Amino acid sequence: MASEASASEGSKSTFTEEEEKEIFSHPFFAHSAEEMEGNPAYEALRTLKYESDDPNANAESFKEEGNYYVKQKDYEKAITAYTGGILAKPTNKKLLAVLYTNRGIVHGLRKNHGSCVKDCNCAIKQDPTHLKAYFQAVKSLMILSKPVEAMELCEAGLKVAADNKTLEELKTKAMNLQAVIAAKEEKKQGAVKESHSKLSGAFKQLAARGIVIDFEQPPVGLPEHAAVEISFDHMNLIHWPVLFMYPEFSQTDFVQDVAEYLTIRECLKHVLNPSEPPPWDKAKAYTTSEDELEVYFEDTKFAKQMVEVPITRTITELTKCPGFYVRRDLVIILFVVSKLSKNFHKMWIENLRG
Repeated sequence: MASEASASEGSKSTFTEEEEKEIFSHPFFAHSAEEMEGNPAYEALRTLKYESDDPNANAESFKEEGNYYVKQKDYEKAITAYTGGILAKPTNKKLLAVLYTNRGIVHGLRKNHGSCVKDCNCAIKQDPTHLKAYFQAVKSLMILSKPVEAMELCEAGLKVAADNKTLEELKTKAMNLQAVIAAKEEKKQGAVKESHSKLSGAFKQLAARGIVIDFEQPPVGLPEHAAVEISFDHMNLIHWPVLFMYPEFSQTDFVQDVAEYLTIRECLKHVLNPSEPPPWDKAKAYTTSEDELEVYFEDTKFAKQMVEVPITRTITELTKCPGFYVRRDLVIILFVVSKLSKNFHKMWIENLRG
């Protein structure tokens, strides 16, 4: 019995619970680096690791740490580690090139391709034979749609590694990308010329009808009418794109095709349907009756103010109103205000009167 008691007493810890906790928190007992993040003793040991008098040794340690974090996919810490290696100012140019390249690769993984190219170029300056930097930079340049720069970098790499198949393949891909981009640009320029030709013809027809175009005013620039243009039907009637603006709610309605013989009232019926009022018109101030609506155009030339136009006027009559001008994109812009929105209408009228 005595021996059993002695065995029990012998296995009993001589440390208190708090003392055991402190001992096992030491980095020696850690299973992983993550487990010790923030631990003062661990941080002190890690600092000592990079306090060698040899900058190459310090940079190598940072490189290993960066590689570890890349495997863990902790790219932010990897970049920090590689940056530490670069700041260690190693005298070994090949090591410095590796640090720049590795950091560039991580930038690429984070889709920061501009930073990737910059780092890889720094690597090449340190070691022009470091092919990995060429590979990564060229890939990022192609993602950035810069095939000419990519081809130039491939050619620079082939000067130090003439038979490198990877560089030859990347150069071919860059050349193909350049061809695709050139074809798209040519198509785009052709479309622009065609559009300008159409507009030029439209300008002449409008001028013949006495419709004035204000070339000083910029295009409206709304995405929904980017490809919409004025047109003329077989009877030579104009079909206008019309933008209705509701300043009270900062809302718009865009009608792509409005025949010139339609009245403004008919256009408003199309966009302001009483059975389906727009969600912003909760009070139905704009859909109760067209007679409660006021429509204005902006005189941008002389009076430089809003001019009211009766909704019974046709689009043709509107274009002949004194002070009416069309912007160079040939989109008619009309401002709509409701008399039923008493507060806003009052403010609108007061602003018009100055």
